[in-house]
This record gives sequence, C-alpha cells and structure tokens, in this order.
Amino acid sequence: MAEKPDLLAQLAAKFPKKIESSLSKGGVKLTYIPISAVISRANSVLGFGWSYQVMSTQRDDDWITAHVRVTVTNGEGCSIRDGVGGQQIKHTKSGAILDLGDSQKGAVSDALKKALQAFGVGLYLASDESLESTFDDTAA
Repeated sequence: MAEKPDLLAQLAAKFPKKIESSLSKGGVKLTYIPISAVISRANSVLGFGWSYQVMSTQRDDDWITAHVRVTVTNGEGCSIRDGVGGQQIKHTKSGAILDLGDSQKGAVSDALKKALQAFGVGLYLASDESLESTFDDTAA
C-alpha cells in the first residue's frame, strides 16, 4: 500500500504536551506517550483499517519481551510494521513475582508503540536527540 502523505502526517502529528508523561529510569528522564493515547491516535486516523497481532512473547530472567505486528489496510492494499518491546518483571519485597500478566501487557504495549512508531506515531520523540524516550530502541 502506498501510504497517503496526509494519513502519515496525521499519524506523525505531535501529541499535546499534557499527554506526554515522564519517568526516571537508571537516572535518565524518559518521556513517553501512554499506550491509550497511541491506540486512540491509530483509531482516530485509521478507523477500522488497522490491526495488530502479538507474534510472540518470551520470558528471559526478569524481562518479558514481545514481538507485535501492525497491519494497516485500505482499498489499495496493506502495509505491515513490526515492533519489539520489553518490560521488566516486578517483584514484591520478598522476591515473589508481583503480576506476570501485567509485565506481559507492558511488553506488548511497548512493542505496539514501536510498531506504530514505524508509521510515524510518536516518532518525533525518538528523533529529538535532546529528549530521551521510551520510543527509543535502547529503552527496551
């Protein structure tokens, strides 16, 4: 599918600053867009013309990694982008796993954001060298 520039521009539009959130990770301030806003952007621009599939999830020690595939379709065909993301497993003070399902959901959300980033959603965060971002590949 030849992506239409207006759709790509709509997907790539900056989010309002009030949507952006930040967290400190390893002493570095990370700015990110919540998954709800990313999905909302895809829904508002693409309607029912997009879907995603969790291709795989894997547990490696204290991390869950996920591979997600996003497909965007229209009358001309489809485009597919993949994303890989991760989430560290959280533990209680006694060392027990807090919520493995929540960690898996976080990894899938991270991978979904990265796949949609390839269509332009939140891409400006990764390309702004003055701003660290969870859209950045090194954050996973």
